[in-house]
Amino acid sequence: MAPPPANATPTRKDTLMRKHARNLLLHSLAATLLAGAALTAVSTTGDEASASAKPAAHGATNATKAASWPVLKTGSRGTDVFTAQHLLAARGHTVKADGAYGKNTAAAVAKFQKRAGLRVDGVVGPKTWAKLTALTLRTGAKGPAVKALQRQLGLHPDGIYGNKTYNAVRGFQTRSGLKTDGVVGPKTWTALIAGHTPAKPKPGGTKPATTAIALARQLLTKPGITYATRHAKTVDSASTAYRNIHDMAKGIGAATSPHSHVGSKRVQLDPRMLKALITLADSGYRLQISEFVGGTHSKKSRHYRGLSFDANIINGKHVGSGAPHKKVMNLCRTLGATEVLGPGNKGHNTHIHCAWK
Repeated sequence: MAPPPANATPTRKDTLMRKHARNLLLHSLAATLLAGAALTAVSTTGDEASASAKPAAHGATNATKAASWPVLKTGSRGTDVFTAQHLLAARGHTVKADGAYGKNTAAAVAKFQKRAGLRVDGVVGPKTWAKLTALTLRTGAKGPAVKALQRQLGLHPDGIYGNKTYNAVRGFQTRSGLKTDGVVGPKTWTALIAGHTPAKPKPGGTKPATTAIALARQLLTKPGITYATRHAKTVDSASTAYRNIHDMAKGIGAATSPHSHVGSKRVQLDPRMLKALITLADSGYRLQISEFVGGTHSKKSRHYRGLSFDANIINGKHVGSGAPHKKVMNLCRTLGATEVLGPGNKGHNTHIHCAWK
């Protein structure tokens, strides 16, 4: 039978056949795209693979991703390093809990990451923290994981979950707005180590709270105030300005540096100083706080008593290089600071120092 002429009018049968062929082509294309997506999901490696393959642990929230987990690597020191080392020991890894992140700790982290299906880089970041803290502690528990908990609470790490630890956990949970049950699960671990995700601040000025803990929490959500995550002269991740304000918000006090004149201890930040920072921010000044109680200062420094702060950047400019430091210093005096130092004062050419008595 001869084919129809090229300009012949298509019959109803021809139209149906063409429609059917087009549908088959579309189905085939969709199947190809789905197969490609599946292949991409299967080929994902490291942290991403484990995150997509398994549901979140019971009690875990999106705050785990958004919270500010400390990043530990070779050279890090302090409470968070102790915590990671204790948690590694709880997982069966041989590592000395000395608070110093050296080669042995990095090797233990790498082994843990490999077993957990994470990217093996020897660095403790958010996903490694989430895996390390995927355990639950309650009264009667013993061992390295309890020591990790006690380190975060500022308690003596004896590794025994007794009444003192139980009461400290309940107090922390109450202050943090968590279920007060004395059981340490994912939410409590996240709040202890990473802190809470700051709430969206309300427009306008801030009405300062009355307690130092509440003021510290307000400052964590205050636009314009940032905190240094390292010291200029020493290496101690537990006593940076960033950790100081977060630990104060937890209610466990800010940590001094083990390299300082007073050694390692917990100090309460003065509420007058914290209120002044809120007022400075409401006055339009953007500050980076370089130190609270950490770092090394003179033997009788008010830093060690939680009475002062240092700021090295104002409105995006370094102090001594165009920052409006004199205006901030004058406002600090107005707000009650009795020791105000800056460029022109010995040792203060690159930052301002405001202290209360």
